[in-house]
Amino acid sequence: MTTPTHLLVHRYTPGTGPQEGTPELDAEMKVWARIDADLRKAGQLVEGWALNTATATLGAVESNSGTQVTFAVHAIVVDSDDAAEQVAADMPHLSYGSTTIHPLMD
Repeated sequence: MTTPTHLLVHRYTPGTGPQEGTPELDAEMKVWARIDADLRKAGQLVEGWALNTATATLGAVESNSGTQVTFAVHAIVVDSDDAAEQVAADMPHLSYGSTTIHPLMD
């Protein structure tokens, strides 16, 4: 297995963006599938995961994401932080959510 260099953590604010069962969500899901396919073809996608709602949050420190909910994560292989930003910039939810880029430690 290829070792990822970066994690892309995708978040959105509940109640924003395309809603379940709408043509808009269907269209966005096709964009996500195309992005995954393109990253795989380029050898950049190690794995991607869609997440269910968190079942617990532990610890005394509040999340720094405010009201946003993490819904997916991509593990990618790229040559630089700038390349990771270029990948993240194509994510279809950026008008109503965010993607944080985490370089992984050796």
